[in-house]
Amino acid sequence: MPVFLSHRKADKASALKIYAYLEANKIKCYIDEFDEVLQRSKNITDVIMSRIGDCSHLMAIMSHNTSGSWWVPFEVGVASEADRRICSYKIDGVSLPEYLDIWPIMNRPEHLAEFVRLYNNDSSVLLEKSESLRASYASVKSSGDFHRMLKSATGQR
Repeated sequence: MPVFLSHRKADKASALKIYAYLEANKIKCYIDEFDEVLQRSKNITDVIMSRIGDCSHLMAIMSHNTSGSWWVPFEVGVASEADRRICSYKIDGVSLPEYLDIWPIMNRPEHLAEFVRLYNNDSSVLLEKSESLRASYASVKSSGDFHRMLKSATGQR
């Protein structure tokens, strides 16, 4: 399932770089810039909630710009309520709100490589490929496993 890339419009360039990296690693992503339905919709909230529902993971791209956003916290909340795999990627030295500490926080390219590795071993992703792959190869069985493993891989507790 795709990764929902949550970001502030001011961070579009960074979001597109992460999008390109994940897509180059064969990870399908959702980014609002490419969603024609969202661009035409009068009910943005329903479209965003639906798109998060179609994704297995949400990566919040965080910067000093994000502090003025209403959408990024909303999207994280929707993903949390839907038990999605959640993480943040800091593109500058911004201090994140305490509530984000429960999920992994990345800030280096090697952290993205760990994200790719765990994504590819995630049961929610392997389920789409085949039931036998899921049973045989999935080391990530739940959102809690994903969060714990990515935190460990990025040196967090």
